Amino acid sequence: MRRKILYTTILSLLTFLFATCSFAQEQTSSTNSPQNITEQIDLKKYFDDLNGTIIFYNPENEKYIVYNEQLSEKPSSPCSTFKIFSTYVGLLTNHIDPENSLRRWNGTKYWMNEWNRDIDLDNAFKYSCVWYYRRVIDDIGQETMQQYLNEYNYGNKDISDWKGDLNTNEPSYDLKGFWIESSLKISPKEQTQVISKIFADLQKANNQAVINEMKHVMLAYENTDQNLKIYGKTGYGVVNDEPADAWFVGMYEVNGKINYFALRLDNPKNAESTSVKAKEIAINIIKDNADKLF
Repeated sequence: MRRKILYTTILSLLTFLFATCSFAQEQTSSTNSPQNITEQIDLKKYFDDLNGTIIFYNPENEKYIVYNEQLSEKPSSPCSTFKIFSTYVGLLTNHIDPENSLRRWNGTKYWMNEWNRDIDLDNAFKYSCVWYYRRVIDDIGQETMQQYLNEYNYGNKDISDWKGDLNTNEPSYDLKGFWIESSLKISPKEQTQVISKIFADLQKANNQAVINEMKHVMLAYENTDQNLKIYGKTGYGVVNDEPADAWFVGMYEVNGKINYFALRLDNPKNAESTSVKAKEIAINIIKDNADKLF
């Protein structure tokens, strides 16, 4: 009889402890799971009636602040924003040497005058030179690039259209690839995750040389009065002679703290939906709100 009472008491105690632990776990996941924190913000006034999104990511608490959340999760071609990732991989794999980054022009007359010359990394990034990065990416190779895309969970990680043949807007191999209106897709939210991981990994590896080079080529805006620097890359894609993707993605540093962002415009029939406009909107938003967002 005593054994039965003791057994019942122990069983009741274990049940109580299990229930208490389960409740505590539920409370933790619902209130202290930073990966689930997403705050909405109204930034419509900056977009001039353009359909667009901007999402900010703070790596310290894994908090997102987003305008137009639905669009922020819609995958599309990264276009020239992929130059951030390919620059990073090129530097890590030594296919880009910052001290000797000049590549020779092959003499082909391209539609952008700045591309019709020998060009180094700084100017290739600044002028978004596709033929330069086509060569860098070919030097990296499909197998290695796939490994990095998998490691960084870059969008759909699909580089099956390596040559970019799905992009019928551009006949020249020099000016197309899987990242330009082709097989590779990524959402604005995923862009912030990838760029954040790039710099987190560089910090962990204490790779200050690559950090400095990435920041150098990505610097897009600086305001010493605000102690603000904005780093980023534009991207622009056309499908059926209409704007398909207009991007500006990167990070900003204010008072020594870094946050990540991605802005994308999605207005296929609007001539104002350009990467220049995307960059302008993003910089204006960040200038006005940099010290208020997080």
